[in-house]
Parts: sequence; structure tokens; C-alpha cells
Amino acid sequence: MNHLAGELSQVAAWPGCPQAAGLSPASETPSYRRLPLGADEAHGYEALLILWPPGHATPIHDHDGLWGMEFVLDGVLEVESFQLLPQPTIHLERDHSRIVGVGDHVAFSQADYAHRCRNLSRNRQALSLHVYGGELNRYRSFIHDHGQWSSELHQAVRESTTLA
Repeated sequence: MNHLAGELSQVAAWPGCPQAAGLSPASETPSYRRLPLGADEAHGYEALLILWPPGHATPIHDHDGLWGMEFVLDGVLEVESFQLLPQPTIHLERDHSRIVGVGDHVAFSQADYAHRCRNLSRNRQALSLHVYGGELNRYRSFIHDHGQWSSELHQAVRESTTLA
């Protein structure tokens, strides 16, 4: 994974690298979008772009045990990481928070990893490239309420159009 992260660390500077504004028509209100770039079952990975509207934040979520790398191509994201502690009851402990700008990335390989991502800008979209160690078809989101953690299983939604 370190070799792949090193190869992709300069992706934001590659000629033709997409920008957030180019993926969202000016006439539309920016929305959260997951745009598939493709998957390679033989090599076991999936790649997609995520378009982040101003101020958008995900819930705390996992990646169904997959490893992953997330590269910022445009804008600035905050990534708040959590350690998912063993059963019998779900418990998350905040690990750290990191500001990730253009050219920066986060990587994770643990099945006990969860995070929350947020576009820090109030008026500008952000764009990130995500590479996962398999197809991310489902994930769990986590909620802390009245001193207890709970989780909910979700199906990952992608736009039907694959970008090439």
C-alpha cells in the first residue's frame, strides 16, 4: 500500500487532473457525489472521486474492513479518525484529527478504523480520489447517543456513470 500511495501522492499535479468546479454544473447547487473511476477485481481495488459540497460532513463510518487511501485533489478536508474497539458492545475512541489539503492523503489498513470527513470551506467544493482494497459495497455508520454507541449498515451508493 505504501508504494501505491507514493505513486499517487502527486496525482493532484498531474495534467488533466479534475477540479471540483469541473464536475458540477454552475447552474446546479453542489451536492455530495461518488463518481466511480473503475474497479479491478483481478488486482482487488476500486477507485472513485468524491465531490464535497461546501461544509458537507459524513457521519462517522467504517469501510467494511477494506484498506483505503484518500487523496485531496481540490480544496481542504478535515479527517477525524476513530479506533473501533472490540465487541461485545460497539465503542469508538477518537484517535486524531487531521487537515488534509491538495496533494495530501490519508491511508488506513485496519479493520478497526472509522472516520468522519468534512469539507472545511463554507463556499467552495472539494474533490478527493479514493482507492479501496476491493469494492466498497457497504459500510457502517456510527452514532453516539446517551453514552452508548450504535451502528447502522448501509449500501454504498455510486453514480451509475463511470468516469474514464
